[in-house]
Amino acid sequence: MVGILNIIFGAFSAICGVFAFIIGAIPGIIMIVLGVKLRNAKKYADEMLAEEESEGKINLILMNLNSYFMIQGILLIIALVFCALGMLGCFWAGFALFSQIPF
Repeated sequence: MVGILNIIFGAFSAICGVFAFIIGAIPGIIMIVLGVKLRNAKKYADEMLAEEESEGKINLILMNLNSYFMIQGILLIIALVFCALGMLGCFWAGFALFSQIPF
């Protein structure tokens, strides 16, 4: 279900991002890739449950989940860096504004 929602919202984000700026489509494309990774992991898990000998399917499931969580972790780190930069920018702008006001 999460994989399908990632694909749907990623498509909406990519379409809206293309209309705004080309760079705006990049998060949508990343969401689509994440959704496909989750859907593949689910597909391999369902196939593994249906078969009796499924050692190869476990590796495929774990590879898809590994890349999903790796991409999510990288995106989280990037978001935290931009949040910290935004906070520093706000502090700097506030200091610049209040240093010019006479008390």
